[in-house]
Amino acid sequence: MSGEKPKENSVTPVTGGVTPGSGGNQKPEKSNDKKQEAKRLFLKYFKQLTEGCGRKDCDNKHCASSSGFEKLSQKDAFRKAVKLTMQKAKLCQVMPKANNQSSPDVEKTASSGSKKEAVKPVEKPVKTPLTLAQFDEWIAEDERCAAESSKQPSFSKVIRELGKVFGIDDALSSSFPSSAELKVTSENPGIDFKELNEFYSKVEKHTAIQDALNGAIDRLCTLLVFRSEKSDSPFFKLRKYLILLENPAFLDPEYHPVVRKLCEVISKLASRHHKILVGWFSRYPTRRMEELIGRIQQYITVRWYTGRQVDDLQYGTIVLGLLYKANEPWMNHVPHEYTEEKGHTIPMRGFFSRRARDMKSRSNPSNGDTKAVTSKIIISNKGERHTTLVNPTMFNNDAVNSELSLKADYKRWIEKQRFSFCKYNYILDASSKRDILNIDTRYQMNEHFREAMIARLYIGNISSSPYLVLKVRRSNLIRDAIVQLQNAKLENMRDEEDDENNLYFKKPLKIKFEGEEGVDEGGVQKEFFQLVVAQIFDPKYGMFTYDKDTRICWFNHKSVSSDEEYELIGIILGLAIYNGVILDLRFPMVVYRKLLGWDVTMEDMKEVDPELAKGFEKLLTFPGDVENTFCRNFSISYQAWGATKTDELKKDGSNIPLTKENRDEYVELYSKWYLNDSISKQFDAFRKGFLNVCGGPALRLFRPEELHQLICGSEELDFDALEKKTQYDGGFTKDTPVIKNLWKVLKRLPLDKKKKFLMFCTGSDRAPINGLGDLAFTISKNGPDSDRLPTSHTCFNHLLLPNYATEEKLEKNLMIAVQIVKALGYYDPTV
Repeated sequence: MSGEKPKENSVTPVTGGVTPGSGGNQKPEKSNDKKQEAKRLFLKYFKQLTEGCGRKDCDNKHCASSSGFEKLSQKDAFRKAVKLTMQKAKLCQVMPKANNQSSPDVEKTASSGSKKEAVKPVEKPVKTPLTLAQFDEWIAEDERCAAESSKQPSFSKVIRELGKVFGIDDALSSSFPSSAELKVTSENPGIDFKELNEFYSKVEKHTAIQDALNGAIDRLCTLLVFRSEKSDSPFFKLRKYLILLENPAFLDPEYHPVVRKLCEVISKLASRHHKILVGWFSRYPTRRMEELIGRIQQYITVRWYTGRQVDDLQYGTIVLGLLYKANEPWMNHVPHEYTEEKGHTIPMRGFFSRRARDMKSRSNPSNGDTKAVTSKIIISNKGERHTTLVNPTMFNNDAVNSELSLKADYKRWIEKQRFSFCKYNYILDASSKRDILNIDTRYQMNEHFREAMIARLYIGNISSSPYLVLKVRRSNLIRDAIVQLQNAKLENMRDEEDDENNLYFKKPLKIKFEGEEGVDEGGVQKEFFQLVVAQIFDPKYGMFTYDKDTRICWFNHKSVSSDEEYELIGIILGLAIYNGVILDLRFPMVVYRKLLGWDVTMEDMKEVDPELAKGFEKLLTFPGDVENTFCRNFSISYQAWGATKTDELKKDGSNIPLTKENRDEYVELYSKWYLNDSISKQFDAFRKGFLNVCGGPALRLFRPEELHQLICGSEELDFDALEKKTQYDGGFTKDTPVIKNLWKVLKRLPLDKKKKFLMFCTGSDRAPINGLGDLAFTISKNGPDSDRLPTSHTCFNHLLLPNYATEEKLEKNLMIAVQIVKALGYYDPTV
């Protein structure tokens, strides 16, 4: 029946096929058969790429047995196998293999879909943990025995001994110690990773040992699934999870059922244990973190293509989330926090930071909080990491982002169903998050538009407009905008719920300049945003300061501007997001961190005020007499409107001298004053305005850098991508000579002129969040060859181009048009 809901234990595919409950005639059993067939095909292609078919005369270029085939890494073979499965490429007939030597102590198991060798269960626990030296000794003993009997080594002793280690929880948890005496702390698992990786490398050289080892790991993980780790288990018992996650065999899709069990066990650990694992992961070197992320991502991708079962995806995604938390800056320590009452403290906060609470709130689809939130200053100590270990985009899964039905996933998230990728937002890329925000925007806009039309038709409420219409004068732009937005709130607010949800802002925006003809189809709207931003960020206006060296704007703590003006610029940012307009803002990244409620670090000072940050470094490293050299106390004096004002950094700060002993505290408090306290009035109003428009659940999916891209666009201009996506009209095609000449001219322009061209055509010199390939751009023929200049419709990203006869004439007229429009500050002569 069409009204049935999809089964809860599966994620609805987005391309092809009919899923249970989708209204099709295909039975669920057949759908599952297709998934299993896809999985079988994938495994065949993977084996073909890594092992070959065994035929010496093979001519299949996608087979490892063919001549000229370049050996692929397991990661590359995995990616290639996915493509071949989708293309249904040629498969070779596999030659039967010669009989392999196997150990009598090995039994067969089919836990991962094919027969594997598993270690027999061990009755007695192991007294001695495994080390690389012990493993080498076992290998040597088996090879010596085989040589004496003139046989191939069966490695029976190695397999038995590994069964004793990997079959017993405590034995495995004590293995590969980094010192003679095992020492495990909340900061260090005490694992010799170099020795561990060498062990796995040696295991890979012997098929019988590798199959037996992975069979033992399978049995252990199965046992752990049904016998959960106790919440009060000692830390050393968590070492086994790090040891198992390093297994390179997990890149092979045949072992993914084992990975699934391991991820299930880890995901179900107590939060106390998760904190310890995150702390250990946070101290990983970059390369080890990248490799571990790659193994988990590969598992998620294969499960996505071959099954899409909720449990399979959820367990892997949760483990990936632990790595994501560990990857954040400052996660390799317990951050200090300064309060007036307690001084320096080391708070026991979830995942060592207030960021954990923020991440939890971001996964909860509720309305945003417009109340003032003061970001804390995180204090640094020597050796603490100030940046992410790896680029956060490594946590984005390409397979999920390319095929996920965002509308369906958004619905599952809002309805708080069992699983949704929106809940684990790190797996979504910035483009997907933008699309989810657009879905949320359209949903809210359409709802309010529909209600307004019903009010007009049936209730006779003429004042209820389906649009947010602002009628402003160019000569009094800022004040008119403030008054119009306040009026819009009063006119559209029907009850307290409207006021709480700020629905009056969530309607399509229309701008009307007083005394000017024209219909706002997007161009007038863009010009309005540009004029407001240019005026309100002008240093002469006094709301923001501007550093010519860094080209960064910051809140002016001396400003006498009203809260309504700062609230207006926050509203403008929100309206730009809701209406898809890119703004040219020069805020440092810390502004976007504060908007999302993230903690602020002293590292942000280097971007906001580099000279002050250098002064702090000089003070902190000064070897001499600090008190008599710097002659400062715990207060700050500055000139404001002809008067001297003094702010104390702490109680009675004017009487506390700066000394070598308290200089760390001085720098911390000064940074807190600069980034938070001195601008709290201005920033709180700004944040309130922003959240009044965008304070919905979708906003909390973004990271600060993604929010910056969403508002300001990307400065990376790929004109090759733009050329591929451009549409042509009026008789032009991609092969028309003038079009070929146009792209030649554009691609050789310097960056500043490329930006001017984009401004001329689109009203913005930035690319959308996903690059110029995501821009809907059209070029139309505007008459035959002539001396007329090109024109544009910025509201439609539409270039009107005469059919110029020569490349030189095209370039000359195009540059003249771009310069004239830029000089006039008028970006759409046709609207």
